[in-house]
Amino acid sequence: MKLLNRLDNFIGKYQAVKVFLLIFIFLQPFSHYSAVRNGAFILMALTFLIRFMRGGFRVNLIDTTVISFGLIITASVISSALSPYAVESFTAMRKNLLYQAFVFIVVIYEYKGIDGLKPLIYALLAGFAALTALILIKTPSQALLHWLDNAGNGNGGNELLKGYSLFATFYIPLAIGYLYSSREGLIVKIPIAVFLFLEFVLSMLNNHRGQIIAIVASAVMITVLAKRFKILIIGLLIAVLSSAYIYSANPASFDRYRTLLTFSNYVSDSPEGLNERLSIWNGAVEMIKDRPVIGYGYGWKKFSRVAREQYMDKWDKDGGTYRYFSEHGYGGANPHNLILQVLFEVGIIGLMAFLLFWITVSLKAMSMYFGKFRGEATDFLKYGVVGVLISYSLINIANGLWEEAYGILIVAFSAVAAVLYREVKEARFRRAVD
Repeated sequence: MKLLNRLDNFIGKYQAVKVFLLIFIFLQPFSHYSAVRNGAFILMALTFLIRFMRGGFRVNLIDTTVISFGLIITASVISSALSPYAVESFTAMRKNLLYQAFVFIVVIYEYKGIDGLKPLIYALLAGFAALTALILIKTPSQALLHWLDNAGNGNGGNELLKGYSLFATFYIPLAIGYLYSSREGLIVKIPIAVFLFLEFVLSMLNNHRGQIIAIVASAVMITVLAKRFKILIIGLLIAVLSSAYIYSANPASFDRYRTLLTFSNYVSDSPEGLNERLSIWNGAVEMIKDRPVIGYGYGWKKFSRVAREQYMDKWDKDGGTYRYFSEHGYGGANPHNLILQVLFEVGIIGLMAFLLFWITVSLKAMSMYFGKFRGEATDFLKYGVVGVLISYSLINIANGLWEEAYGILIVAFSAVAAVLYREVKEARFRRAVD
């Protein structure tokens, strides 16, 4: 018992739980450094459990976001336990949902208010800024102008470039929301603004249309909500000038964006054409219909395995659905839509819990638009949450980002929102009492 007390005092004195969490969060956008990242998580979990055993449970169990996150975990356990792929599903939970659960609880347990959360927000922003700087330092300009070719599209290539604009759909709205809400001086805001510009330019070079649409839509919405109309005009002007410069350096960079206005792109059988997506979605719907309530168990990588074991004989061998699952094996096929992916994995019970979770976060942000209480916490909830969730919704029309690194980031963000809401609610109560 004395040893436990000493460890608890040491952990509290040096804020070890927070330090390991910050390292873990900072490294999320990097595909490398997995040993350091996992080591930081293990140390965070161990030190938190020691603190938890000594301090008791101090999480508000009646918070709707906490309750709904618990429902997601419950639905995932039930679905996985009753799945024909139970072992695989629980393995996926250990590799994904366990990480999310610890991050969520640690943030809610250890942090109080916007001032206490700033190191965590800076760690989030700094991780992507560091990746951006590393790409600019280590990647020749010609490689950046031919991003997709150098990224390798899953077949080797520069690991730094893969998935960059997907991460940008989270980090850029987060940074804009923080800039508009922060009361910090220019010494903090200028570096964030500079990296925002660089991140947007690299996202344009990344040549993924859906990501750019999500980033621009969220950035415009946040700016309008914040009534920063001059910044909106300046930002659009900078975007046009940056695009013009990229076009002059490599006109082919905009070929993929032109296809947004090309009807044939939407009806083609290419991997990104609508026909191909419809074929995937049709296959997913057929599988979901056979296990609509509890799904096939947590984890998306079994998607192709389920199709090959149970459905290939039912599909037209000349059709797009059969072709997709023939060409994409285990871990290569996914539903390409968040709602379908959640339904496939954890069924209707899981989807209801998932939607409830994000509804509670959204309502926390929406409540900040009522009342006269103003401050960094309220403004970050108003701008940051709305911006990130708009981007998250748009990007997940064709993706299923609720696991792995993106899942950890978005869950950490939801916990930040819950902590800020708690601070604002307590401040309003004190004001009412006074």
